[in-house]
Amino acid sequence: MTSGLKVNFWKSCIMGINVSEEFLVMASDFLNCRVGRTPFKYLGLPVGANPRK
Repeated sequence: MTSGLKVNFWKSCIMGINVSEEFLVMASDFLNCRVGRTPFKYLGLPVGANPRK
């Protein structure tokens, strides 16, 4: 059974940890999505930022 759902790559971003910037750019070009950066906000809360600030 399949649901027919698809990923909307125009609204998606790719992030990497311990991955070269060159690889992220190559992967984002292949997937047609953006390269995400940290820190970012999720539901209004900072993710990946210094928790003491």
